[in-house]
Amino acid sequence: MGVNRLFTAKDQGATEQHLQQIAAEGLAQMYFRANNTRALGLGVEFTDVEHIDIEL
Repeated sequence: MGVNRLFTAKDQGATEQHLQQIAAEGLAQMYFRANNTRALGLGVEFTDVEHIDIEL
């Protein structure tokens, strides 16, 4: 997902909306597009997010 990208943006004061966009892009890439092997045109976005808890 480029977690470094997410943390860097957070450290640089990115808005919550921008952080959500980065997270959605990462999830789309890893889980739905499978590193560009399928669903290439699929868009993913978070809307009305109150809380998200992701464990790896």
